[in-house]
Amino acid sequence: MAWFAKEIRVPELGIVIYPEVKVTVTHSQSIFSCYNANKYYKDIVKENLKDFYSDPINERKAINACITLYHLADWYWKDDPKKQEKKKSVPYSLALADLANASKHFEPERTYLSGSIEETNKAKVLTLNHGDQIIKIEDMLHEIEDYWDKLLK
Repeated sequence: MAWFAKEIRVPELGIVIYPEVKVTVTHSQSIFSCYNANKYYKDIVKENLKDFYSDPINERKAINACITLYHLADWYWKDDPKKQEKKKSVPYSLALADLANASKHFEPERTYLSGSIEETNKAKVLTLNHGDQIIKIEDMLHEIEDYWDKLLK
């Protein structure tokens, strides 16, 4: 952390100097060191996915992976006027949107609802549920990750 002296005393000379310090803060990048979709994907999304895959019942890691993966489309199609239409090409786009948005807005009425499956002698599995359809979040994220891997090679 930088600090600046408000006054400098030189007792031998009997003087006090009050320096004038001007600080200019500039931001040259969009968010920390991420400045494009490829960098955001590699440094943020992939790391969140890796964290989740190593602990696939951790809800916090699932939410972080889903939020960052969902927003990748905004980075990739940033200035594209057909961005909303193109987002639909991402596998499970509505399911991912529901999960990512539900994490910041409490709205219990969504198309896809989060849940889990817990069976005797089996590990818990995080899921998204839509009517009779049950999607394992880990499987969904792998498929979405494969899509972006091909697009961002």
